[in-house]
Amino acid sequence: MSDTVMRQWQMLRLVPRSPSKIDTTSLVHALASESFVVTQRTVQRDLEKFSTIFPLECDDRSKPFGWSWSKDSGTLDIPGMDSHTALAFYLAEQHLEPILPHETVSHLLPHFKTAKKVLNELQSNSGATSWANKVRVVRQGPDLSTPEVLHDVQSAVYSALLLNRRLQITYKPRGSKKGKDYAVSPLGLVLKNGIFYLPCTIDDYQDVRLLTMHRILSAIKLDIPSERPKDFDLDAYIASGELSFQIGDKINLKAIIGKDVAFHLGERKLCPKQTLQEQGDGTFLLKATVNDTSELRFWLRGYDEQIEVLEPKFLREDLYQSAKAQIKKYERT
Repeated sequence: MSDTVMRQWQMLRLVPRSPSKIDTTSLVHALASESFVVTQRTVQRDLEKFSTIFPLECDDRSKPFGWSWSKDSGTLDIPGMDSHTALAFYLAEQHLEPILPHETVSHLLPHFKTAKKVLNELQSNSGATSWANKVRVVRQGPDLSTPEVLHDVQSAVYSALLLNRRLQITYKPRGSKKGKDYAVSPLGLVLKNGIFYLPCTIDDYQDVRLLTMHRILSAIKLDIPSERPKDFDLDAYIASGELSFQIGDKINLKAIIGKDVAFHLGERKLCPKQTLQEQGDGTFLLKATVNDTSELRFWLRGYDEQIEVLEPKFLREDLYQSAKAQIKKYERT
């Protein structure tokens, strides 16, 4: 490949996608840093020539003129996108888009578009149904709607997380009729069951609080460094059970379970050292060390008569009282 072709290829790579833009002087300096010495006039001439072939645009409303790729133009990849990469981009669009910043999604849109084209061409060439019609990810339980997060809120939160800055937010706590103002230091972002959770500290306190993004009414990134507790680790925080709404410490769960539940837990264990011991009547004795959380109790209640908790005694009593209250509701009629 000649030096001219290499320089022109590098120049095209340096041109951003609209609405961003770059002027010819900046391109000359950028090319020089890559050991391509060229005049501003040559760059201008190359851009004008390539704009007749590729979707390049020149913003000449003010000087210096800025060049950019058209917002809706496809990606210029050598080599082209293969089927495996196309499938990865297709799945990313379907399932990662909710947790990506809007700016990142906009940047990836041409790749998503190319991926769909590649997969559709595979379909037409083979006569088979494309991957887009063969792959799905579904959630357990009812198909609940996802709470909407305001666009400006998401942008401010993502920017603050990226730059380690504080946020000034107006937050509507659960059960409150109006919002309250807080200065928070975001520590991470977790998507669970369609809801975004924001672990953070408030003001100068070190205790970690958990906010939900859809309850943030407004957010402004401050030019103040965020305060991060020295021992905070996002993975450890999740493992502690806080996002499952911790009630107490770890417990040694002991229960009699039906064979269907035993089959389910045989494939998806409650904990690494879980044991299942078959009983003479077709049931199983379950032993597992787990976090005592609201989600655990909700899960246990969901199996009704298929699970009988033996230990710990306080958990057995809690489920017993809950069952009695439920029976009373159905006996009213």
